[in-house]
This record gives sequence, C-alpha cells and structure tokens, in this order.
Amino acid sequence: MLRYALLGLLAEQPRHGYDLKKAFEGMLGGTWPVNIGQIYSTLARLERDGLVVSQAVPQELLPDRKVYSLTDRGREALAQWLETPLFPPARLKVDFFLKLLLARRSGMVDVCALIWKQRQAFLQTMAELTSLLSRSEDVELRLLAEGLLYHLEADLKWLDRCEETFCTEGEPPAGDGRVGNSSLGGGP
Repeated sequence: MLRYALLGLLAEQPRHGYDLKKAFEGMLGGTWPVNIGQIYSTLARLERDGLVVSQAVPQELLPDRKVYSLTDRGREALAQWLETPLFPPARLKVDFFLKLLLARRSGMVDVCALIWKQRQAFLQTMAELTSLLSRSEDVELRLLAEGLLYHLEADLKWLDRCEETFCTEGEPPAGDGRVGNSSLGGGP
C-alpha cells in the first residue's frame, strides 16, 4: 500500500524522502505514522523497478538531497492500481482474535478482562477520531475519520458478540473502571 501511496504523491510533484513522509502522514491526518526508513526502502524498490527515478540536488552546507520523480512506467502502475477494485481478504487476520484464542487456550489471562481492555482501547481511539472530526474542515480527512469510526463501531459490536460467547456474566471484570454502555446509538 505504501508503494502506491508514494507513487500517488510523486504524481503530484517530485519530492524527497522526508517530504514524502510529511505529505503521506498529513494526507492521513496523522492516523498512519510511517518510519522514514520505510519510505527510503520503498523508494529504493520503486527505483529498482523503474517506477521512479531520482536526481541528486545540491544543498548548501548539507549533503546532496535525492529528489524522486514518477516515470511513465510508474504512472501506468499507479493508474492500474487506482482503477482496480479492492476485495476484502478471504481469510481472517485479526490480531485481537488471535490474542483472544490464545488467551482462552493458555488460561494465562482473564478473557473477559482482555475483551474489556480492548473495548476501552477502541473507545479511546473513537474519542480521538471524534475530536479530529470536530477540529478539521478538510473533507478528505473528515471522510477518513468517519470511515475509521464506522470500522470501530463494527469492532465494538463484534466485541459485544465475543463477550456474549466467552463471558458468562454480562458485568465487566472487577476493577476495570468501565462506565456506561459502549453501544453507539443505544441499539443492539
């Protein structure tokens, strides 16, 4: 995914690595931080594959800066990716579910407490995204935040189902500090 994000940003204009990092993170409102090493290793692969080219630009008092540009081949690869629909994976790859299964099998932690902690993490993330929505007038950033909120709402409903399945009592584990109902909209 980062590969195509970098191609898309380079389609706007030539950029150097740190500028790409800043543009990528800014475009996503800081919701997806990226390591500068990931940027440079991805750029190296893109250059190796002929999708971008770099040019050394001299700087005063600093080493030359590599500025990357999209090639025609890179533009074609980006266009093809943009036009191809994405299909959800046919296999389950949810880190929390793996953690939940292993917690049940190992007996090392209280499964219900694990579910409550995950719920709190989701609710915290929802609060941060809601705050971002209230502060931003950027329509693209607002759509991103809204999409993430919808996913979190679904994740919370799924946690409710996990709790129904694995927890005999409907009460939170002792000392979890939970207040109120996590359901959005008050419905089942």
